[in-house]
Amino acid sequence: MRYALLVIFALPLAAQGDKKLTYDDDVKPIFRRRCFACHNTSEMKSGLNLESFAGLMKGGGSGEIVKAGRPSGSTLYLAVAHEGTGIPRMPLGGGKIPDAEINIIKDWIQFGALENAKSIAVVVTGPSMDYKGSSLNKPAGAPAMPGELPAVPPITKVHALPITALAASPWAPLVAVADHESIRLFDIEKRQQVGVLPFPEGIPYVLRFSRDGSTLLAGGGYGVQTGKVILFDVKTGKRIGTVGNEMDIVMAADLTSDGKIVALGGPGKVVKAFDVASGKLLYEIKKHTDWITALEFSPDGNRLATGDRSGGIHLWEAKAGGILVSLSEHKDAIMSLSWRGDGQLLASGGEDGNFILWDAREGWPTSTTANAHKPTPKGTVYGKIPSGVLSLQFMSDGRVVSVGRDKMIRIWGSDGKAKLASTPAEVLLTKVASSFDSKLQIAGDYNGRVMIWDGKQTTFCCDVKP
Repeated sequence: MRYALLVIFALPLAAQGDKKLTYDDDVKPIFRRRCFACHNTSEMKSGLNLESFAGLMKGGGSGEIVKAGRPSGSTLYLAVAHEGTGIPRMPLGGGKIPDAEINIIKDWIQFGALENAKSIAVVVTGPSMDYKGSSLNKPAGAPAMPGELPAVPPITKVHALPITALAASPWAPLVAVADHESIRLFDIEKRQQVGVLPFPEGIPYVLRFSRDGSTLLAGGGYGVQTGKVILFDVKTGKRIGTVGNEMDIVMAADLTSDGKIVALGGPGKVVKAFDVASGKLLYEIKKHTDWITALEFSPDGNRLATGDRSGGIHLWEAKAGGILVSLSEHKDAIMSLSWRGDGQLLASGGEDGNFILWDAREGWPTSTTANAHKPTPKGTVYGKIPSGVLSLQFMSDGRVVSVGRDKMIRIWGSDGKAKLASTPAEVLLTKVASSFDSKLQIAGDYNGRVMIWDGKQTTFCCDVKP
């Protein structure tokens, strides 16, 4: 497996001119003013001694607190910046230290965590940026497509619903679209509907195809009433599993690549993992402090990424729910999470407008794009213009497609750089998915319509009509 090299230079020109930031000259004086009273050679509260570079890099009772080149993965920075979930705020019982001092600590970590002027900055390896695709989870035979599905009586609606969920098969030209108490299936090559699946449990808020494309997961319900996850056989349309019995809607759910575990979450703030065969609860995750708004298993089924309405993201061991790492950058609701096909990168998008690509092994951002979907103001605008990322997905070729509050479909490279963008739609785009071959991007809008973008032009397909 190849990795690109990311060099962390020792000269942070933008922040400190041509001066190297070092522990001896820049960081230790801050510690002397703010931290030595509790973290010195004699006191060492929490087992941490900040009076020496060796003591700092050794860390305390909970392990290392500095990861060179990675401020967001360093407990030291998160503690003084008062960021991150479950990280003690330092100084303990006091307010934040001045922003200028926080920035020095951040830049010192970012540019190599040097001890003194003679130290050499570290070199950090990151995920490969030349990813071209993966055959992991590819079905042995022909990809699953619906056959002759049972007829579903038409549902009378007063008006079309916004698209609340959308998913594309990873191996076939098949798209699933949420509708009122139903799920519509479309062949995007033929541009025609090929079936409807009943979902009397309510409105689907999450749709996902299994990694081999043979199963469709649908989760949803009715607000403050009920929530369930249903598993459908794609070829026959038959229900093959029912999981959960929630008191509110299921907002996020996924199925492991081996089909054995379903995880779900919603307003209850708890992630629950169930055994598909028996329907029994395997474990609960109660670390989140707000609604669970996004979750997804890694392609190999070994890790689970979860996000909440407060901007928290955590990675877990999928089989037992043990914590692996917390990702602390977003400041508002996580709207979407997506793994790259090799599991090295995780993409996140939030209402804070940030689109972030994470090194999923180490838990640090490889790129952060602020205001990724910032609308162009028309006329006089008062206050902050919302630029939220509402939905995103890694494409099969390693790029990322997203939609947001600028009403545009955007494509990004594995390096996080913008590649393509559609013209603005008439109304807000709520969900997006990519075709199995990465050639078509499918988006749903607030008026219940589905559009297909080939990178040049957009056509409407599969309109929902009242």
